[in-house]
Amino acid sequence: MTLFTSKLKKLTTAALLMSVGSVSVLSHAEVTLLVDDNIKVTAINGQELKQSIFQPLTKQFTLQPGQHVLTAKYDRLYNLPRDEHDYLRSGNISVAADLTDNQTYRLTMPGQPEDYDAAKEYAQQPTLAVQQNNTVIASQQSVAGNDGSIFSGLGKAIGGVFGGSGDAQLQNQQAIAALGQPTANSQAIAQVNARPAVVTSNAYSAIPVKNVSQATATQSTATLDQFMQLWLQATPAEREKMRQWAEK
Repeated sequence: MTLFTSKLKKLTTAALLMSVGSVSVLSHAEVTLLVDDNIKVTAINGQELKQSIFQPLTKQFTLQPGQHVLTAKYDRLYNLPRDEHDYLRSGNISVAADLTDNQTYRLTMPGQPEDYDAAKEYAQQPTLAVQQNNTVIASQQSVAGNDGSIFSGLGKAIGGVFGGSGDAQLQNQQAIAALGQPTANSQAIAQVNARPAVVTSNAYSAIPVKNVSQATATQSTATLDQFMQLWLQATPAEREKMRQWAEK
């Protein structure tokens, strides 16, 4: 083998390795999610996320490209006169968004007021949004009046699983199920009861895609079953209010 042939072979091998490395990097492209102030992320893609009140809230997550369901709550400490404090928290809100590789997004709660009295009202029904630059690509408003009554359950059955108080992980998994992804409500409840290990990493894979038409039919059946259960459990007065609501 001549010296020229040997060098050519080495250069070809190096180029091939660089090419393979480039493909590997591209196939593992990531998404950066920045979290605005006063937002506490409580679950991502069916996994609960614990954040201690003694530590700063997590402000950045690394995600894989694809669809993600993010659950968070408004979380703000107000320093008041005379050395008093008030800790304002909203219920959990879940928003779903398709995120593109090598892009940076922000998790926001638009319209946050600075005034304390206005913030108390805002905490009752904030909106959770995913933004890229100044464009909102997905948003979801919290469900107002989620007090655990029969009407709270009705809201969830009809499609209100994306906002309200309650278990963050379960709500996140219900939101995934409502999107037609492979997480059934029964499986979600079982996973929550089992209490899997709390997530400690800020890196998350995307939700796998499922056949949408099949998932929609399954979700519609589950919604109808939930509504029927609510109807059977309701008092006559509550049933009358349901009728009035359905006729609107």
